[in-house]
Amino acid sequence: MQFLKRFRKGLNNELQKQNFGFEYSHVHLFYKSLWQKNEVSTVYLLYRWLLALIFLGVYITCIILQYCDGKFFIYMTNWGFGLITITMIVAAVNVTRWHYDLQNVRSLVQEAGQKARTTCGLKMYWWLYNISLLLALIISTVYWIFLNGRMNKPTRFPVISIVTHALNTVCMLIDFLVVAFPLRLWHMVQTMCMAIAFFLFTLIYHVCGGTDEFGNPYVYPILDWNNPVRCLITFVGIFIMIICYWVILFGVHKLKQVFNRAFSIVWTPHAVGLI
Repeated sequence: MQFLKRFRKGLNNELQKQNFGFEYSHVHLFYKSLWQKNEVSTVYLLYRWLLALIFLGVYITCIILQYCDGKFFIYMTNWGFGLITITMIVAAVNVTRWHYDLQNVRSLVQEAGQKARTTCGLKMYWWLYNISLLLALIISTVYWIFLNGRMNKPTRFPVISIVTHALNTVCMLIDFLVVAFPLRLWHMVQTMCMAIAFFLFTLIYHVCGGTDEFGNPYVYPILDWNNPVRCLITFVGIFIMIICYWVILFGVHKLKQVFNRAFSIVWTPHAVGLI
């Protein structure tokens, strides 16, 4: 009963309207790993730049090999991978500023404590991260279940296809377990808006006579507007998937916090009898 009471209380707190936005009192968590013990971590700094450079390198390679007169940019896969790349670069820059206390970022946050304000830059990073994380899961799921081998065109670069439809999700899930800042239930609306934007884009693209690089009159077969019923089913399915994945991610977020608190207690000097 106590567990249910705590669960209901936590859920009620989570669903407060202020959690729809991006204000957060523990600003320092946007600059740190959940698992680091000190205020700065060289390992985490290197990790952030490694991810940023990997994604940037892959994305540039994808553009060079698959540009196809700009049709590279009609695909949600490339929207998603581009967002991840931007997110990783922003994260690396943020951690660098914190690590070296550039522009007194760390000093000002530590001085303000819980009164520190979430800056516009951090809000943008949080927004990017939310969308990148969920889009990666949606893109990988839809591709491997509904599109792989059904695109009515050859796979010209199979290695790149695996990287952009599998590695993206693996890296984002690992990073999700590493970062310290929270995940809020209401923030699933951001990815819903992105999904709506892409669906509208495919409709406008179809009306304007747009095709893929092989002349097919659609961006994806499941979004062929010559069959609007199928498009509507896809639209509803994506929304259901967004809700399900976000709720699961929220549960994982709560679990990683529980594990982090447990490990923090176990590894304190008092717990291990050092003092």
